[in-house]
Amino acid sequence: MLDRLTDFKKDCEPFIGKEAMDVPVGAEVADWLTIRRFCAGIGDDNPLYKDPSSGVATKYNSMIAPPTFVAAIRTPTSAGAYSRKNYGVAKFLSHSTMEWVDIIRVGDRLNSRLVLTNLEDGLSYLGHPSVNVTSEATYHNSYGGQIATAIGKSSIIPFDRGHQMLMDRGIYEYNEQEIDGIVADLDNELPPRGKMLRYFEDVEVGDKLPHLVKGPLNLSDLMAWVVAEQKPVSLGTQAFRSVKTTPGLITTNPTTNWPWWDVEQCAEDILSCKNAGFRAPFGRGMQRICLVGQLLTDWMGDDGFLRYMSIDILNHYIYGDTIWLFGEVLDADKQDINGQSYGAVGVRVKGVNQLGEDVLSGKAVVYLPSPGHPVSLPIPH
Repeated sequence: MLDRLTDFKKDCEPFIGKEAMDVPVGAEVADWLTIRRFCAGIGDDNPLYKDPSSGVATKYNSMIAPPTFVAAIRTPTSAGAYSRKNYGVAKFLSHSTMEWVDIIRVGDRLNSRLVLTNLEDGLSYLGHPSVNVTSEATYHNSYGGQIATAIGKSSIIPFDRGHQMLMDRGIYEYNEQEIDGIVADLDNELPPRGKMLRYFEDVEVGDKLPHLVKGPLNLSDLMAWVVAEQKPVSLGTQAFRSVKTTPGLITTNPTTNWPWWDVEQCAEDILSCKNAGFRAPFGRGMQRICLVGQLLTDWMGDDGFLRYMSIDILNHYIYGDTIWLFGEVLDADKQDINGQSYGAVGVRVKGVNQLGEDVLSGKAVVYLPSPGHPVSLPIPH
């Protein structure tokens, strides 16, 4: 098994420091429809991100995109040489860090650069030996302003497609008590804070963020995320030609026996997901990262600014699973950046599934306004 990883590492080394070509560009314009589709992919109904008339009544004088919309521009999910040949491995996003310096307004033209920055042996990913491929994306608008940076770590593990399971658990069946609990939590979710200002001075260490419930995960959720990422999708003859040029993605569909099946399609396909090592369709890692973004923006209000987020993905998220997202204020301090003062609130975040298993954890920083002192943008950088 380690020989596979050694072979993979050797082929990845020439790509370090170069632009990653294995992750396609997504959204190039932050138009109204693309932003709404991204919001649908994470279940975010904040009017600031969906309603132009709501946005013009804010300090931005415009509808804006949620901060994690940068994932729709280009995901920091390079896996190096993964698609170039079948190494006998699988890949999963295991960590992402995002840092923002400005907002995205509706109508902004967007561009990005994604570079493979590091390659290293991992201790383990979910019990498997691994190699970690790190890539960093930088996002700009068309008038030269930087929006954000994002770092992603893809963990590569040995895996025999169609002959090995990465997760033995199948689709979870809820009992009546569990159903009642989920319904109660969904009913008790608070709406986004919106225009109601949350001041830095009103926050105390130990404050709990209102929870979010995501799930039970269904096919619509999975497909909505495919649309949200805005990556080009090849169909028909184009799909056949595309997969022929990426030998590392070729697998045989276990139901139809079609030998030119793209392994990336297994995530949403209940009849072929076993080729990817699962007994049920499964969610993609970047979707979970962006769910955390909603937890934070719902709490901070329209005048807050999500500055930073660093999230570890600890477990899989398969069809039928439910995730509860929680946050707690860790610290609140003033930060001085090039003479600008910002009220920075550190938040611990975590996600737990219906089995009580940790699905994700991490930390975020939110900038909040003070009376008479809005958050000044862009952040000096």
